[in-house]
Amino acid sequence: HETFFLEGLKSLGYQAGEDILIDRIYAEGVKEHAEDELRKILSQYRPDVVVTFATLASQAAHEVLAETDIPIVFCVVADPVSAGLIEEVGKPTGTNVTGLVFSLLRQSKIDLAKRLLVQPFPDRPVRVGVVHSSYPSATGDLEKMNALARQDGLIEFIPHQYPYQPFPEEKDAMLRDAAQGMEALSSQVDFWWVVPGPLGETEEFATLLLSSGVPVGLCHTMDCVKRGGLFAVNTHYRDSGLQVARMVESILNGTAAGDIPPIPPGSFELGVNLSTAIDLNIVVPSDLFELAGENVFR
Repeated sequence: HETFFLEGLKSLGYQAGEDILIDRIYAEGVKEHAEDELRKILSQYRPDVVVTFATLASQAAHEVLAETDIPIVFCVVADPVSAGLIEEVGKPTGTNVTGLVFSLLRQSKIDLAKRLLVQPFPDRPVRVGVVHSSYPSATGDLEKMNALARQDGLIEFIPHQYPYQPFPEEKDAMLRDAAQGMEALSSQVDFWWVVPGPLGETEEFATLLLSSGVPVGLCHTMDCVKRGGLFAVNTHYRDSGLQVARMVESILNGTAAGDIPPIPPGSFELGVNLSTAIDLNIVVPSDLFELAGENVFR
């Protein structure tokens, strides 16, 4: 994500190290560590803007900078309202915070699930397993997905939660917890569904799901779809990086962060695995092929 943001800055005429100075803080999956490192920077100088990637890092910056007017631009945050960063998506905050909201695709995912996952089960709700950590974006996303699914009862989410641990240091431990969760749910579910969170983005987590014997309905990455998951709906990361860069440029040119509405990305991409659909006796409508374009995998 940082790479695409830097590409966006460069396309706007900002070269890191020349036109703009960037100090990087690696949160290492620990909110307190991010807070401590940001305070060290504040003891040396006042940043013109702080850009954060992921929920914990954004929460850390929000807490440290709460009593300042230093602008924060968050990115890769699935549920900034539940995370306490903003009060409403699409509305200027009037604070020092704005950003790009990364998961207002919930309704689209539910609609696609109703068109695809429910096909093999016309006489009952499709049972979707969600093995996830206690990471804020994962729990928040599942809660809102559940609310959407309950409206007509065609989809039933069956969750298994395990404790979030510092990532990537404790990645192997979380993978073990996830594997145990998959084993516990595998006999109860028809598909897997991946919610946002650091572990869900990894190749290792996708491998666990794809080798579990239960098909992966919703993937988090296109690579997972290529390898056998049914579908994914993702933010177009390069375009999103440019959107964040434009927000930063506006702030550097004098616009207050609180006057810039936090919004979802302007472009998305759909991926579908045709071979998996055929194996599951699922008919993919022609309009989804057109939307997926080059992301139809066999």
